[in-house]
Amino acid sequence: MQKASFNREYILNELDKLALKVSKPVNLFIIGGLCLIHYGLKEATKDIDVVLKSSFEFDELIRALKEIGYYEPGSIEISRPYKKMAANIILENKDGFRWDIFLQTVCRALGFSDEMESRSDLLFKKKFLTVFLASREDIFLFKAVTEREADLSDMRVLAESGLNWEIIKRECQKQSLSTGILWENALYQKLLDLKSKYGIKSPLEKQLKKIAEEKMAEIAILEEIKKGNTTVKTISRSLKLSELFIRQSLEKMEKKGLIKVDKSTRPYKLTLK
Repeated sequence: MQKASFNREYILNELDKLALKVSKPVNLFIIGGLCLIHYGLKEATKDIDVVLKSSFEFDELIRALKEIGYYEPGSIEISRPYKKMAANIILENKDGFRWDIFLQTVCRALGFSDEMESRSDLLFKKKFLTVFLASREDIFLFKAVTEREADLSDMRVLAESGLNWEIIKRECQKQSLSTGILWENALYQKLLDLKSKYGIKSPLEKQLKKIAEEKMAEIAILEEIKKGNTTVKTISRSLKLSELFIRQSLEKMEKKGLIKVDKSTRPYKLTLK
């Protein structure tokens, strides 16, 4: 059955009702469809995706939403893509309007960083409830880590509206550093999907591909050194990559402080730092 969609007026009315029940300060950051509606890129949405930065605010939001009639839907009512988003809690009302609520981390993937917070715009402030809208760039990045087909469509309209691609790249790299996950590759793959389905080319595509390839090479080389392959020749043989490529990668890794190179021996011996 097709899920109902809800416009700006409906959602703002829900926020009004919520504000009357919130009794402690709550800062709410919206990262989904309502942002696109506000930016004039969409007319309606099926749900509202929000993130909170503290468990105190999270608990207060849940309490207030339940007080105005929201409840947790049964697992059978939640589709597989929504389950994979791994919201901390999903709440729904009798109209079928759904809240996907995250605490600090979205989709078990990206954290809501201080930089994301600083880029957010104020939408609504009433009593103890303050609601912010994430920037278009940050929404684009969040949608790049989901598997919902509709999110790729949202990425299309965001890209067509004009984005600061440098902000997206910087935030992606920051998230990679903080989580230890290669988000550059995930974003690169999503950009390929965007180009394949909608013909949209991003200026980040080549940059991200290069960054991802270098990082994947670093990971593979570090694993080889852990296994006891400590020379260029043995690593080259094991990974089936040229010795020149391995040497170039090792030079960068040494500059980053990832490895140590003992040049007192022939061949040079590699160790982890």
